[in-house]
Amino acid sequence: MNIEKVSGWFQVVGIIAVVASLVVVGMQLKQSHEIAIASEYQARLDSASSHYTAILQSEHSLRVMGKTVLADIMENNELPAQFKEWASNQPVEELAFRVIGAIIFLKSHDNVYFQYQAGFLSQEAWDALRAQLKADLNDSRTWTRSVFESDIDIWRESYRNLIQELINEGPASKQQPLLNLGCTSGMVIPPNDLTPGTRKQRTT
Repeated sequence: MNIEKVSGWFQVVGIIAVVASLVVVGMQLKQSHEIAIASEYQARLDSASSHYTAILQSEHSLRVMGKTVLADIMENNELPAQFKEWASNQPVEELAFRVIGAIIFLKSHDNVYFQYQAGFLSQEAWDALRAQLKADLNDSRTWTRSVFESDIDIWRESYRNLIQELINEGPASKQQPLLNLGCTSGMVIPPNDLTPGTRKQRTT
């Protein structure tokens, strides 16, 4: 083998090594970018959770939000009188608490689904969380589905599609008409709250 052939082989090996290095660097950059996006998404969830947690910890804020929820219920002509009667006999803080709980639940699972899509969550873990989300959406005792449907457009398209898929898979639940309260509305009458003797007087 002459020197020219040896030199040619070295050049080929060198080119392959450079290409391989570029591929590795590209993959590392892509992964770093995905991690950064996932971290940013988590940070947005943390910020939203802190906001709603602050409301939950403030009796005044909870009361203000609850009064807004109740006012929208009473002004909605599409809601049945039975629902309005139930709502008017609940502490306004409880109405706000139910709405906030549904919002945080939905936002948390949106973040989890995003992490799963990005490859940062195992299939086993996602399957368990997916089942939890499905059960909550199809449980008429929760407000999760109604809060979601009250303002569908605020959620990511892939997350909207997932939730619709889970609703279609699950048993039909008898829900009250949705409320037009933006991202803080849509409710179901919890059966236990309509049982005689369990109603609470609304606080002001």
